[in-house]
Amino acid sequence: MRKLSLLIILCCFALTTVLVPADAEQAAILNTQGMLMLVNRGNRISKTYEPEDLVLPRVETRKASLQENIYLRREAAQALERMFETARLEEGYVLYAVSGYRSYGIQQLLFNAKVEEVGSREKAQRRVALAGTSEHQLGLAIDIQAPAHLNLNQAFGQTPEGQWAGDNAHRFGFILRYKREWSAITGISDEPWHFRYVGIAHATAMYILDIPLESYVEQAAALPEYVLTGGSHVLLAGLIGEMLQGKTPPALEALAVAETTQRDEALRQATEPYLRDGQTYEQVLWYAYPTPRPTAAPWVDMDEEVDMDDLAGSL
Repeated sequence: MRKLSLLIILCCFALTTVLVPADAEQAAILNTQGMLMLVNRGNRISKTYEPEDLVLPRVETRKASLQENIYLRREAAQALERMFETARLEEGYVLYAVSGYRSYGIQQLLFNAKVEEVGSREKAQRRVALAGTSEHQLGLAIDIQAPAHLNLNQAFGQTPEGQWAGDNAHRFGFILRYKREWSAITGISDEPWHFRYVGIAHATAMYILDIPLESYVEQAAALPEYVLTGGSHVLLAGLIGEMLQGKTPPALEALAVAETTQRDEALRQATEPYLRDGQTYEQVLWYAYPTPRPTAAPWVDMDEEVDMDDLAGSL
């Protein structure tokens, strides 16, 4: 665990940011317990890391045997279930889960097999991630197929199911991780079947900005943790969009110094300039965090209780 913690700290310090993080705790969401952990050839994960909350998502697979072998972290699994169900209800599309969590050891076996197939490690790296550089080890990545296209290749992105997934995954917290136009940043050409869970707010912000996780995390490291965990997609896209242009968002200073008791109001005020006509803060917040959150004091039933026995005696 010490090696893993050191790796996370070094990764966070290596990020180029617009501003110094507002507090020391803000980087927590960038570690393995958060959803924005960056894993690639430049940011490796420990060979001993294994998520503690892996579960089997209740989704369709091409083979029945796969249903007992595809694991994701609980939050990602629940989101995948909603995504597959919505694809069927809205468009009649059937999606198959192909591969979820992979341990370091399994990834090493896959890579070694690809080396034997193509003849060199260099060629193999173009097709299969090295052990320790695969997002699948996080338990947050899923590969997807469709019944009419059972191969994991670029052609999946041209199928109706693949296009729907690419256009709608953010609604459920997933990002299409690798696009051809991002290859200079991600180091991977194009994988229209590979989706990564980051949460609805972050996924939608990245979808709006049309940027890869690498570019997003580079800027997100400058934001206070409560903004990363409680800000809507509208706020996140607005702040990071300005930062990508080399600007310092006017709201960033106020967000950085807000006291704990003032943070809800600080988020509201920071979001308002980015709202479109007709949007409300409550609307965008509930889109980003559909699970009920205590945004107001619990409702209390003030009606007087009636004793039914007494009532019956008076009739």
